[in-house]
Amino acid sequence: MTLLVIRAVSVGFLFLLAIGCKGGNEEQLPVDFVWDRVACEECKMALSDPHYSAQVIDHNGQAYYFDDIGCAILWLQRQPWKDKARTWVNDVKTTEWIEASKSNWVAGDPQTPMGYGFAATLSPVENALDYETVKKRMLSGDNLVNENLKKHLGPGHKQPEVTKQTDGNSDN
Repeated sequence: MTLLVIRAVSVGFLFLLAIGCKGGNEEQLPVDFVWDRVACEECKMALSDPHYSAQVIDHNGQAYYFDDIGCAILWLQRQPWKDKARTWVNDVKTTEWIEASKSNWVAGDPQTPMGYGFAATLSPVENALDYETVKKRMLSGDNLVNENLKKHLGPGHKQPEVTKQTDGNSDN
């Protein structure tokens, strides 16, 4: 009789386990995590600022974490399933998770962790950008990092030309 009870309990447990695992994250919602304990997929910096972080949720419900939306966009561009992903960002004003595609975006925020300069909010903002514009600007290099680099290097700066390496013989 005891063996029968153990088997029944085991079958019940396996049934409950199967039901619990089935759900997953089919709606591709943001996933809770511990701040300062999760690293950005792109730059490997810890996620520590709940005003600028992002999450990309793949078509299977798997979450990938980013300290800056710029990192998320650059990383996601290389994924074969990028068109099936859902991207979430922190609202810069409330720190709540909001969907990137439904956000109002501002450019030029110097506080973003990696310096790309894009911040999202659901609040109305003057000269708001949409997410598609933010992605295009990131992928074309039109972001605060590159603007600051140009200012630092100066307008006449050119990248050094690559010269042909020689083997040390004078007849080359």
